[in-house]
Amino acid sequence: MPVMWSDGKWIDASEGFVAMHDRGVLHGLGAFETMLAIDGTLQHGELHLRRLKNGIDRMGLRRDLEAIDVGALAREICEKNSLTSGKVRVRLTVTAGEGALEDSRPGSTASAWLTAAPISGEVAAMTVVILPFTRNENSALSGLKTTSYAENLIALRWARERGADEGIFFNNRGELCEACTANVFVKIDGHWLTPRLDSGCLPGVMRELVLERDPGIREAVITREQFARAEEMFLTSAIRGVVPARMEKGGE
Repeated sequence: MPVMWSDGKWIDASEGFVAMHDRGVLHGLGAFETMLAIDGTLQHGELHLRRLKNGIDRMGLRRDLEAIDVGALAREICEKNSLTSGKVRVRLTVTAGEGALEDSRPGSTASAWLTAAPISGEVAAMTVVILPFTRNENSALSGLKTTSYAENLIALRWARERGADEGIFFNNRGELCEACTANVFVKIDGHWLTPRLDSGCLPGVMRELVLERDPGIREAVITREQFARAEEMFLTSAIRGVVPARMEKGGE
C-alpha cells in the first residue's frame, strides 16, 4: 500500500482525505508543487518551496512552511514507497481548509500533504499546437500554481485530441505565454527568447535554471507573428527537464 505524508504524519494513502468543505476542493483555494526526485534525492526543492510560499502568500493562506523540510520528506517518502531508484514525481499540496467564502485565510481543517509516484519513460521530443484559448495576464491567479488547474487540463486534452503532446497559450494581448504544463523557449532570428513573466506565464523552476545557466537567452515580448517565424523551440518543466518541441502539422 502506498504511503503518504499528511500534516506531520505518515499514513497509508488510502487513509488520506480532505475535509468535505475544504475550500481547496470547493473553490480551488490551494496551491501545489510537482517536484522531481532522482534516486531518492529531491531536485531543486528550495526553489519549489519558495514558489509555493509566494503562491500561498498571494492567495492569503499565510501558512508557515518553514517547518517543512521538503528534501528530508522527499527522501523518506521515496524510502517508504521503495522508490529510491530512478525518477519519482513528488507532489506537495496545501489547501485553505474550511472557512467563510470571502475569507482566504487558513481554516481549522487546512491541510498539507506529500505524495510520490514513479515516472516511467523518457520524453525525447514533443509536438505542440496553438490553443484556441488565451491566458489572462491580468488574472488574480496569473503566475500561480494553484489547485484551480482545470483550465490547464482542458487545454491539454484539446491539444491531445488533435495529435499533439502540448498546447501553446497566447495571452489577451496576443503575446506568447506558455504551454499547458511547461514554459516555452523559441529561437527567432538566431536568438533564443522566452516570454517575460508579465505575459502571465508560470515562473517555472526549470525556466529559472535555464535562464541562470545561459545568459544569452533573453526574456522578451513575443508576438504571434514572431512565434510563427521560430526556427527552433524547446519546452521546460521540473519533471521533464528541457525537451525539444515542434509544431504539429496543421497546428497553427
